[in-house]
Amino acid sequence: MRHALPVDLISVNVELTLACNLRCAHCGSTAGRPRPGELTTAEFLRLVRDLRGIGCREMCLLGGEPFLRRDWFGIAEAVCAAGMDLVLITNGLLVTPSLVERLRRLPRLDRIGVSLDAATPEVHDRIRGRPGSFDAAWRAIRLLVEAGFEVGAITTVSRWNLGELPRLRDLLLGRNVTWQIQTATPQGGRFDRRLALAPRAYYRVGRFIADCRRRHTVDELPVAGAHGVGYCSSRLGPVGELPDWHGCAGGLATLGITSDGGVKPCLSQPDDRLVGNIRTRPLADIWADDSLFRRTRRFRIEMLRGFCRDCEHARTCRAGCPNVALAASGSDGDNPLCFHRIEVEAAER
Repeated sequence: MRHALPVDLISVNVELTLACNLRCAHCGSTAGRPRPGELTTAEFLRLVRDLRGIGCREMCLLGGEPFLRRDWFGIAEAVCAAGMDLVLITNGLLVTPSLVERLRRLPRLDRIGVSLDAATPEVHDRIRGRPGSFDAAWRAIRLLVEAGFEVGAITTVSRWNLGELPRLRDLLLGRNVTWQIQTATPQGGRFDRRLALAPRAYYRVGRFIADCRRRHTVDELPVAGAHGVGYCSSRLGPVGELPDWHGCAGGLATLGITSDGGVKPCLSQPDDRLVGNIRTRPLADIWADDSLFRRTRRFRIEMLRGFCRDCEHARTCRAGCPNVALAASGSDGDNPLCFHRIEVEAAER
């Protein structure tokens, strides 16, 4: 069977460790302690070689908190030496002037994301579970920008901080940072489902992004919704990182790898969506096995449910982000968090 979309591994998100120095309320991974049996340095270095061998062009190292792993720099160096672009995502607590100097020695470090969930310590620290985490994140952003790196603030929105978005916009304007806005997904052991955004609140996020894009140039503040924010709105215009949404790229252009070697179409998906482990099967074999990635490589309309199955955008949208759909409805083929659906259902009321 032919792929509906081409398979071309562009980027892989690699969880260096599940260890974390924060206890974020919305963490879908319930990060804190390392996973049992995390990959050794040698195994991570082999993973870098294997990824390059199957054509991967970009590797994002995250956690947990990636800087908690003592060998993070050697792994990052290997990514650069292999000719792949490097991306790092951090909560900022361990970003110091000396760490910034080490980052300068990574020739293919493309960009660095720093988690920032509010414009005030009171809200950010409450979400992140540690006093002083806002000050650390903001200091990290300033240090990295001053050092000349491309820096992105990453905000995860729940009911706790939906009202913070205008203040965050004002804080970030003109700071030479990009801004990615994503929504909290009700999964993991710490997230209170009552804090998840209902469809109307979710739509407010899209409206806010659209308004930011109308008011501010990309030089002032480049802002975009992550892949879980969309889709196919007839009113808002494009609000995502890509101008058009063509369905989940997990298993097509992206891949996720956990710190113990587990492979998923997307790292955001729960561990019951694992399709293999690099310790028991070569990564190249996993990537070549279409049967493991049926949701994207062998997509059929029959995989969808409810509104999404009958939607005019079904063949291209494919129910948006499968992880968001699964967490919101219990099915990765029925997504109530969709701008088009919200608009249609509002018009019918």
